[in-house]
Amino acid sequence: MDFGLITYHLILPMLSFFKQCLGNYGWAIMAVTIIVKAVLYPLTRQQTESMQKMQALQPKIKILQDRFNQQKEKHKDKPAKLKEAQEEFQKDMMEFYQRNKVNPLGGCIPMLIQLPILIALFWAFNGSPFKPIAITVPVEILNKDNALNKQVKGSSNPIIFVGEKGQKGRLVLNPGEVKVSANETINYMVFQLEGNTNDISKDVKWELSDKPYYTPGYMGKDLDSVAALTIKSDNSIDLETKKEGRVYLNAILPASSEKDKFLFISGLGKTGAVDPVSGKMNIDVIILVVLFSMTIWLSGKVTSKSAPPPSDPKQAEMQKMMQQMMPPMVTIMTLFFPVPAGVLLYFVVSGLIQALQTWLIMRKPIAIETLQTTNQIVEGEKVRTRV
Repeated sequence: MDFGLITYHLILPMLSFFKQCLGNYGWAIMAVTIIVKAVLYPLTRQQTESMQKMQALQPKIKILQDRFNQQKEKHKDKPAKLKEAQEEFQKDMMEFYQRNKVNPLGGCIPMLIQLPILIALFWAFNGSPFKPIAITVPVEILNKDNALNKQVKGSSNPIIFVGEKGQKGRLVLNPGEVKVSANETINYMVFQLEGNTNDISKDVKWELSDKPYYTPGYMGKDLDSVAALTIKSDNSIDLETKKEGRVYLNAILPASSEKDKFLFISGLGKTGAVDPVSGKMNIDVIILVVLFSMTIWLSGKVTSKSAPPPSDPKQAEMQKMMQQMMPPMVTIMTLFFPVPAGVLLYFVVSGLIQALQTWLIMRKPIAIETLQTTNQIVEGEKVRTRV
């Protein structure tokens, strides 16, 4: 799945539409979050009710598990009998879930549906218009012995650009990755695959780097002895190779909304607790991370208050420990794996809506029908009763 296409054809148009209506990308994110949660509400309800049923059915499930454990202990030295007991246990569990209309994997469906949206959001806020982004191509300069290995690829991977007035396009560098000999000249230009950004070429800035990715403010090695750039009147460039080596050509696209503010957030594309260029603390990002962990704590509280505790004391203790440990774990992970402020804002709003939806669904205890299959252990013998 090309998540870049989801970003380009779904996420960015929605954000642009709501920005025009509400005046700011921050409000646009909140509007998109509300729409996503509203669309997924039927699945969220199904997931929550399935969880309630699973918790209410735990005593009956424990009967099946205890019976299987007895069979496993009884036949531990008889592989054939043990395999037969395992197959019978799996069959009983499947019948049990089907008769009680419970899907143990039902809680995964809303998360799987949201995953492409989250990845597309991550891509959107890691690029234009929220931070400068570069179309990067590697250039390998060959020595005389490898001159026969010359190679020129048609174009680079596409990069999404969004302009100040809402124009957008998918842009590439033409040509793309090359392997050439020294003392050759290659003309590079930005080419538009689709969109309405025909005048963007005049705003492109060019640089050579020793790294395969673009980092704003990075001062790399002096590469003048390896290759040189000549900017032409149409803002394309001639890349002149000088001696054997590897360089990376960056066509840097501007960020029209890099400095946009929303509430206490000074840039929706900011990532990490510390700015990599200035070294200053990103207080707004840290606040968002803390708010995100608080929404996880709140969701856990709502769920535990509205649902009966597990019948197994060990399982209940484990559940309590997970509720206590999850918020600080998420805080640490999010700080060490930089997430754009815009995505964190989505997480915070989504978490609050999720807690509200869970409370609304779980405030009314779900009715568990009389079990269609019951399992009992009577004087050490298995008795199966169908009703």
